[in-house]
Order: sequence, then C-alpha cells, then structure tokens
Amino acid sequence: MRAARPGSIRSRPRARLRSCARARLRSRPREPPGLLRAALRRRRTDIAVPAPEWDALFDRRSGWTGADGIYSIPLDGDERPGTGTADQTFFSFNDTFIGQVSSDGQRQPGSTLVNNTDALLSGDQPDPTQMAFYYRTSAQGKPRATVVPKTPAGQHQWFWPNDGIAQDGRIYLFSLREQTSNDPVFNFETAGVSLLSSPIGPVPPFRQYQQVDTPLYLPAGGSHGDTTFGSAVLPNTQTAGSPNPDGYLYVYGVGNDRNNKKLLVARVHPSDLTNFSAYEYYSRRGWSPDIRAAAAVTNRVSSEFSVSLLADGRYILVFQQTPSATRWPCGTPTHRWARGATTPWCTTRPSPP
Repeated sequence: MRAARPGSIRSRPRARLRSCARARLRSRPREPPGLLRAALRRRRTDIAVPAPEWDALFDRRSGWTGADGIYSIPLDGDERPGTGTADQTFFSFNDTFIGQVSSDGQRQPGSTLVNNTDALLSGDQPDPTQMAFYYRTSAQGKPRATVVPKTPAGQHQWFWPNDGIAQDGRIYLFSLREQTSNDPVFNFETAGVSLLSSPIGPVPPFRQYQQVDTPLYLPAGGSHGDTTFGSAVLPNTQTAGSPNPDGYLYVYGVGNDRNNKKLLVARVHPSDLTNFSAYEYYSRRGWSPDIRAAAAVTNRVSSEFSVSLLADGRYILVFQQTPSATRWPCGTPTHRWARGATTPWCTTRPSPP
C-alpha cells in the first residue's frame, strides 16, 4: 500500500502539498467549498478529512523543513489504500528548504532551497522516527539536490520529479527537466521529460541512478502551451491490487495551455515502461501511437495531481482548484473525467477500444 494513506483517501500524499515548515493542513476551511461540497452531498461516503498524524511527518524544525511537489511510491508495488503491507514507502519532493526553523515557525538565516530531495518511510504508520529524509551535500557540506540532469556543458537544467512506480527491483520516476526562461512572471520553463531509475535497496535512494530522456514532451506551439506526461501514474494491474485490472500502466499528462491545464492520458504495458514506442495516447478516435493526437479528458486541473484505486472498483482524480483540493471519482482509468463518472480516463461515454 501507499503508507501515507493507510485507511482512506484522506491521507493520500501524492496530490500536491506545500509544507513550508509550519504551514499545515489545519488551515483549510472547515466547510468544503463549491464543487466539492456539492459532490459530498451527492455521495456522502466520499469524505476527505485532515490527517494531522501524517502532517506531522513533514512538520520539522531542522534539516529538511518543507517542500512542494510531493509524491509517494509503495516499494512493494501494492497500490491499494489501507492494505498495510508496504515495508517501505519512497517519497520524492521538488523545491525543498534545508535549514533551521524557530519555535515560532520562522526560517532562520542560512536556510537553503534545493531543487529536489527524497525520503523513506519504514512501516505503514505515521511514525516520525521511521521517516528519513535525504539530499546530497557538496564537498563543503552545503545541501544539494538529490538528482541533477546530465546535460551538455554550458546548459543549466534541474529536475522536478513527478510520479513513478516501483517494479522489477527498481524505482522509476518521471521527471521534468527545467531551465531558466525570459518569462517576466515565471522565469523557468520545461525542456523535456526524463525517466529516472534507481535500484530498490541501497540507502539513501537515488545515489546511483540512470537517466533516459523520453519523447513524452511536446514544446509549446501556436496557441497551445507545452505538453508533458508523468504527472500521475496508475498501475491498473493485479500486482497493484486493482479490482478491475486490464494490465496497463496509465501515465497521465498535462497540456499546459495558458490559464487552462488539460488532463491527458497515455498507457503502456508495465514490461514496456522504457519502450516509448509502445506508448499509446487517448485521442478523440481511441488510442493512438502519436503523442500529438492526445486529447483532453478534462480541463482546469493542477500541474500535479493523483489518480488512485478505490476499494469499490472506482478510481479517483485528486487535484487542486485554488484554494482547495477537488476530488472526482470515476470507474475506469480513462473515460472523459466528469463529476461522478466511471473510468481511469473517466467520461460517461463508452471507453475506447
């Protein structure tokens, strides 16, 4: 299981989390707003509540003290919530603060921001003594990112890890390669998507890793923003504990149009994870081998999100609509995602062949 969600969807950590020191989930409004409130009225069994015991794992005053872009991967491959079988759960993070935080929640001089870090949780309980955080250090002892792109000399890029999977004795992470840009608001841009892999077992993880640059990226063009895949991964397999396995690994992406991020879906058999010519993309006419044919299954999602198995055979898409999280359950990994629909590509129309 994913140790960070032991009994319900309430503690699912793969949705985007900004845990800057003392900023905690208790600051959420008590009454769920808008669309989520209406969904709860229609189906009272799908209820998200704070999980302070899990928040506490990330509420720290020394060393690793906050990050965003959090993802978790059960190293035993069992994705079912509440099964409690994972010996270890791997966490990856994007931009991370390393340093000291005072008793009143203020960052102290000398705090450093690095591009990515990771962690391991032993067991299936939110025990801070069983959570270990990792990052590299320079020869002078200064904090450094865990993974760094292998790029030609003179090019400065960094990784923002996305989702991944553990299989065949390795951890695989889809990771965005970022670089500086001339944008007056956000001075960075995506240069591509890499697949990183590291053997399960050595601690700290990802001290040795392989980088494969993938074709799971399209640059911006015309009126459309860039396209990236790897924001969420759903293994709809027997190994993962899916109630309705079809044998595919679903890799979700984002069409980053201005002011409207669109949800895209690809699929591949797990054995072909690194064979990028075997990927198929959900299109208006079914599954296509052409990434350019990928069609949105819903819109206005966040940059990072999660798609998870539910015990009753449905799947749930969790993403952020400022200022709150939104959850849409459905029944397959790909129908057009709509409120209350049923598929891992979720729409009320029949699923593609």
